[in-house]
Amino acid sequence: MTFKTLSSPGQIEAELTRIWETLEGTSKMRASLFNLIFYVPNNQRAEYYRSIALKAIQKFPSRILFISVDQTPGANFLKSSVSVLPVGSAENDAACDFIQIDVAGLQQLRIPFVVLPHIVPDLPVYLVWAEDPMEDNPLAYPLEKLCTRLIFDSEATTNLPEFAKAVIRHQAVSQADIADLNWARMESWRDLFSTCFYTEERLGLLKKTKTLKIQYNGRETPFFCHTKIQAIYFQAWLACQLEWKLDGLASTSDSLSFSYQQGAVQISLVPAQNEKLAPGTLMSIDLMTSEGHHFAFSRDPAFPPQINMVLCTEDKCEIPAQFIFAKAESGQSLVKEIYHKRTSDHYLKVLNFVSKMDAMTLC
Repeated sequence: MTFKTLSSPGQIEAELTRIWETLEGTSKMRASLFNLIFYVPNNQRAEYYRSIALKAIQKFPSRILFISVDQTPGANFLKSSVSVLPVGSAENDAACDFIQIDVAGLQQLRIPFVVLPHIVPDLPVYLVWAEDPMEDNPLAYPLEKLCTRLIFDSEATTNLPEFAKAVIRHQAVSQADIADLNWARMESWRDLFSTCFYTEERLGLLKKTKTLKIQYNGRETPFFCHTKIQAIYFQAWLACQLEWKLDGLASTSDSLSFSYQQGAVQISLVPAQNEKLAPGTLMSIDLMTSEGHHFAFSRDPAFPPQINMVLCTEDKCEIPAQFIFAKAESGQSLVKEIYHKRTSDHYLKVLNFVSKMDAMTLC
């Protein structure tokens, strides 16, 4: 990927036109299904967001505006560069415009005016806000007013209940659909539970849950250090759907525990280490009902995308069932949130639920 650095943001469209003129007569076709804007602090996660942007356009060709914010004290600049990125490797390829904007200091106030002329009209606008929405950023609402869908990443926060409150506030002001990459990252587990407990009989057993143990990958990396979030979201989603009342939560050095229904339901989140799975990924779920039914969901060690489910009672065990998850890859969660429509009612319920939790205990 080769970028042409420009002396002024006013040259962006002229330079893109020049690049496309050089591609006339080739198989390249300009493609934009929507506008995809990234607002990313220029820290160690910036390259991560750039990589998922490049992977996202392999599924959904789009015009990307990548805003990288340098937070170095005293820095004050605005630079831009452009490139055309191929999609796929076939002879008749589509290609996308990639507009990079590097900014620092007071120059950030120019960002909405720089971005607006380069949004392709009549196409949806998706904004990936990689900063913690709790932070008071004067650019947040001007950019959000431009977007159709607002995508947060709860990995950026150190206070999940306050993050939930902030996301709810941003949705109320922007009136855009909202999403969260960590919510998308555990979508397959939600679908699995919806499938397994679809019948009236199975749902009745789920409502009689006595203990639930969720094991997640606690392995941290420079890109991911808040590995509990997907597990917290999953148990909160289950509690919301079953209308369980939270009585309390407690944390120890190696687990996080939730108590529901006056202590009748106990849920524990336990970290493990797995080098093959992404940080925070749910690894297994073990459920016991008050009537002695035991549901065990676990990843196959030899093939992690495969989930083995075993149902046992005091008298017998059923033949194990297998479910295949789509292979996890960087950028897949963003792709999922792009093609979803509207705001998930389930996600809104989870946000309201999490917003009432004790932040100090969740840490």
